[in-house]
Amino acid sequence: MNQKSSTVHPTFKPRMHPLWWLRNWNYFLFMMRELSAVFVALFVLTYLVGVYRLGQGEDSYQLYVNALQTPIARTLFIVIFLFSIYHTVTWVHLTPIVLVVRIGRKVVPPGLVLVASYLGWILISGVLFYLLVVT
Repeated sequence: MNQKSSTVHPTFKPRMHPLWWLRNWNYFLFMMRELSAVFVALFVLTYLVGVYRLGQGEDSYQLYVNALQTPIARTLFIVIFLFSIYHTVTWVHLTPIVLVVRIGRKVVPPGLVLVASYLGWILISGVLFYLLVVT
């Protein structure tokens, strides 16, 4: 019996430019949202270093605070703040899609869920501002 050897078909590998996402505005916004998570993580890491330094004593913490007063650190915090705001706004806009609220057999309109999310964000931010700045 004569058997033919099976032919192996090459796998299709599309060639894409590394910056393919710059050609479409929606892809660009998506990639910026993904990148914003890195800056949120950087803020959390900076905050945790501050807590660690605070635990080491007043002199160590003061060196940390002085390092955050440099122009480079201030610029970095502005960038972190802007990316954090973008990350939060895009997340809040996803809320009505991922959170379908049902009351009995009725569904709460997505617009109402969006407004409630923004109001919650503003309320929590106001309380934190009051606790951290005013008092």
